[in-house]
Amino acid sequence: MLSYSSLREIQKKEMESAALTKLDEKFYEQVAEFLQNKREEALDTKSILAIKEYENIKKVVITIQTKREEKLVLLALRGQAVDGLTETERTMFDTISSTVKTYRDNVLEVLSTEASEIARIKKIKIVKDVEQYKGLDNNVYGPFRTGEETTLPFQEADWLLKSHLAEQI
Repeated sequence: MLSYSSLREIQKKEMESAALTKLDEKFYEQVAEFLQNKREEALDTKSILAIKEYENIKKVVITIQTKREEKLVLLALRGQAVDGLTETERTMFDTISSTVKTYRDNVLEVLSTEASEIARIKKIKIVKDVEQYKGLDNNVYGPFRTGEETTLPFQEADWLLKSHLAEQI
């Protein structure tokens, strides 16, 4: 059963530790019920003390929730597994983890594509004038002048190197 002191203890643990405090899966539902009871008590008694307690409980719960969100995001970024989450936290964690994984996969794909593109080009120096020509990929290359440095697709650069029209830099 939740109480103000048990919530303060959870808050203290969350603030002092980098690890998540293990909570019951229905923690937020229990908090909602507890807050509803405290709200009704405050309204029925019209006691300033009861109203302040209700407001303080809300602040404590918000602090717990905010700190747990921060930790969940960091754990998702690190790709670490997590236990002791509520149902809604598990959903949030899984969603963030999936989004991070998709983002990282996309970045890796772009980087590997870029690396393979770089591997498919060569920088060469032209040693004899070369007139404009149509390459194997149907693109037009040149004209190139003696001493000019250029970067070409691997096949085109290789053809110019083998024809002794260029040298590799």
